[in-house]
Amino acid sequence: MTNRRVFLFANGDCNDLEFYRRQIKPEDLVVCVDGGSRYVLAMGIRPTVVVGDFDSIDQELRRILEKLPVEWVCDPAVAQEQSDLEMALDYALSLKPSELVICSALGGSRVDHALSNIFLLTIPYRAGVSARIIDERQTVQLVDRQLTVAGEAGDYVSLFPLTPEVTGVVTEGLKYPLYGETLYFASSRGLSNELLSESARITAASGLLLVIHTKRTHN
Repeated sequence: MTNRRVFLFANGDCNDLEFYRRQIKPEDLVVCVDGGSRYVLAMGIRPTVVVGDFDSIDQELRRILEKLPVEWVCDPAVAQEQSDLEMALDYALSLKPSELVICSALGGSRVDHALSNIFLLTIPYRAGVSARIIDERQTVQLVDRQLTVAGEAGDYVSLFPLTPEVTGVVTEGLKYPLYGETLYFASSRGLSNELLSESARITAASGLLLVIHTKRTHN
């Protein structure tokens, strides 16, 4: 596994381009999920790869991309069974990255798309690769044992079990602490906790937690 991060840009909401541009370092690889290439080009960044069935790329965007040394990845057979983001995740994992950062995969008018994208975090999780979905206010990631959440006092932190139960949940640095408790799937017990300072620690004995950190204010 390399020490290189891979950023994936989906075709969802991407409002503050400068926010995303600041996250990307020169050594990072940028994988565009179909029409997500439009955002990357608008940031003045050259995509490394474009993955998908390309149905969200119009002729003008295609002409721009074809002038660049960009790799195009599409498997028509797989495209019938997977979303563009799932294809892009499989490709990104083949690069053996140290971390995946997924952008513009939340929001929009389709709740089913947002949920599907969140559940796709289980793919890098099973591969043992750290992954998170980010937007201007939120960070979404999975934890099965331990996680430190960094932010500011007052930020929201929500914990959602993705397994029938998550046992031995302990939190440090949150307004409403948990002391070795069990959280159950579909319960709102872990909703809208708050950071007391700049970080909090979450541990669990068993099970899989979805952790959503939401900034209280949008900088």
